[in-house]
Amino acid sequence: MRGSDRPGLSSAMSDLAELGGAALGFLVAGIAAFLLLPGYAGAALSLLCFVAVASLSPQISLLTILATLPLHFLLRRPFGPLDLSLPDVVLLASVLGLLLGVYWRALLSGSSAELITPLRRTSRSPYFWPAVLLVTISTVTLIILLPDTREGLRVGFRAYSLVIEPIAVYALVLIAARDRQRLWLALDVLFAGAILICLYGVYQALSVVIAPPEAVGGNYRVASVFNHPNTLALYLSRTLPLFGALGLALGPRAGGVRARGYLAGAVLMAVALLLSGSRGGWLAIAVAAFVVAALLRRWKWLLPASAAGLVGVVVLALTGQDRLHGMFTPGRGSADTRERLWRAAIEEIGKSPLWGTGLGNVRWMRRYIPRQRLEGTELVDAHNLFLDFGAKLGIIGLLAILWLLARFYWIALTAYRRPDPETRALAIGLLAAMTAAVAHGMVDAFYFGLPFAVLFWFFLGVAETLVTTEE
Repeated sequence: MRGSDRPGLSSAMSDLAELGGAALGFLVAGIAAFLLLPGYAGAALSLLCFVAVASLSPQISLLTILATLPLHFLLRRPFGPLDLSLPDVVLLASVLGLLLGVYWRALLSGSSAELITPLRRTSRSPYFWPAVLLVTISTVTLIILLPDTREGLRVGFRAYSLVIEPIAVYALVLIAARDRQRLWLALDVLFAGAILICLYGVYQALSVVIAPPEAVGGNYRVASVFNHPNTLALYLSRTLPLFGALGLALGPRAGGVRARGYLAGAVLMAVALLLSGSRGGWLAIAVAAFVVAALLRRWKWLLPASAAGLVGVVVLALTGQDRLHGMFTPGRGSADTRERLWRAAIEEIGKSPLWGTGLGNVRWMRRYIPRQRLEGTELVDAHNLFLDFGAKLGIIGLLAILWLLARFYWIALTAYRRPDPETRALAIGLLAAMTAAVAHGMVDAFYFGLPFAVLFWFFLGVAETLVTTEE
């Protein structure tokens, strides 16, 4: 029997290698088309290439999304009225590629069961009903409360795409990362991206120290490849707890090179987060450290971690970081802006509590913010998870996102109670990362940003794989 199995296994591996080779070819062609070809021709050709990648190799498609995610603000091109980034195109192509793969298999088999089976599997997902609720309320409000300005339409459709498209990442994880080795590969790719942006951020800081521009003074904040230092902090407040907790939970000795690498990388991420000057990011990491200490029952770790954080803040203060002086001072800087946004969001929720004002109707935010603080910014978030979803999608939308979070925590805690140490370590990392994202989301963006929406659904997918697959 074993002898007869070997040719079949060898043939399957050969087919997989051929598909992977073809997918890599389409991947290179798609990136080249996006970067080099002008206008709609480049957009269309790159989209077709990435659709082929998703159809041939969901794993390569997932790795491409995770690898290009930090480049969302760097690799952007205008396509007519649209402004798309490379991760935008890859993500949209993944949605189309997954659908194409399902329909293609159904067409080749000539059986409707090939089409119905994926739908049945989807309905059994623990996130199915809250996801349906979120998609439904987003669709209904976008149609009923369609913005009446060009800017509002652009913001609305952009926000709607962030509700629909990142769900493909969840599907890709279930398809391509159910095997534990492939899951670790996906995490390693995400880790490598975070390390690269942190290295560039530290380089930016060193450049300013060596030759400080006159306009910087003592209030320089690192943004790396992102559009704002706070965006860098929002990204790191998800990756730093994830990999820091993984390194600690695996153990430097038992976890081997990967665990030691994650811990060293977490230190670098902490430095970059400190240099971002994001007080919300610092709060998020403090909460995550508490969660990791509780889950690992290592409370003594909090003391050196707190001491290291305090030293970093003191060093920033000594360099003249004025932001530290007004950290919790009402009526100053970003604290005043957030207070105004929260009051405005509460007022808008009172006007339409059930379904909110719609995804693109964000002009109300601008009425409450001083004009000088809006220069060079695109304000589309209420800077609070509850108020943002409540204002945009009402109580129904808020219920949907909280339902998704509740399901995630239930599944991740179930994985945490598994005896397998690797599964337990992954669960701790996910719990720390999502809790930090929620904590940071109390004072800044939580979901409506491509990197944040993608990581949200990535975490949901990974948590499910931990309880539905074996090592």
